[in-house]
Amino acid sequence: MKRIGKKMIVGMLALVMTLAGATSAFAYDGWADSLPTAYQLQAPILGISTYIDSPADVDWFSWTNNTGSNKSITATLISPSGKNYDLVMVVFWGGSPVTVAVSDNGVGNSDQGGASTIKPGETIYFQVRGHDLTQYSTTQTYNFTISYS
Repeated sequence: MKRIGKKMIVGMLALVMTLAGATSAFAYDGWADSLPTAYQLQAPILGISTYIDSPADVDWFSWTNNTGSNKSITATLISPSGKNYDLVMVVFWGGSPVTVAVSDNGVGNSDQGGASTIKPGETIYFQVRGHDLTQYSTTQTYNFTISYS
């Protein structure tokens, strides 16, 4: 009976987080480490909290505009306390990759970037990585959000 109760609590928490738009991606080195293996998001995302767990680890996310109209995207990365992670945004406009400028606000601060006019069917990619080889943690998570208008 206790087992069923615990499973129900875990299931309800997962349902609440899903309905609220929060995601917990249990990332690790080898998960979503390239464009072809990018973790597909369904915007808006209120927050993905996960790890950069080694100097070589990067996390790729993607969002495809399936809304039927042009959208502007805003992405925000909040680095863990005492860490400086970087956000990179890439859009394939006309089949060619274009890197979108993202602010780098240093240790423990948030970085933000935006891309206007993501057309229906276009995909935008986001990469999260440590600013240098010392910027990773197996215990502290970063938080990544995207929204569109």
